[in-house]
Amino acid sequence: MFTVDPKSSLPIYEQLVAQIIRAIARGLLRSGEQMPSVRELAGNLLVNPNTVSRAYQELESRDFIVTMRGKGSFISDLPLEQVKQAAIQNHIQTLCTVADELSISNEDLYRLLIQTREDSSC
Repeated sequence: MFTVDPKSSLPIYEQLVAQIIRAIARGLLRSGEQMPSVRELAGNLLVNPNTVSRAYQELESRDFIVTMRGKGSFISDLPLEQVKQAAIQNHIQTLCTVADELSISNEDLYRLLIQTREDSSC
């Protein structure tokens, strides 16, 4: 279900965090569902278990998962709207940063966003 790109500028643990949040937002992972163990996911992705552990710690600190000692990690019951907002927040921040660098006003940015969304039929 998850993949990593070692050539990405985004650290592997952040790639995992983003993918897991998107999977929750899309309903692919549901509240109460058990996550793969750290060792299992690390083995599947061929990454260091510490990397997966760091991703899980980040997800837990942001309340996306709950870890029960000896039982594993489970998807929490955050409201779906909150998960969806979190899934897109980093993209919005990047967009805002680029808009600021190019001195694009909020009004123009909003217009571009709406136009792009309408043109691409999303």
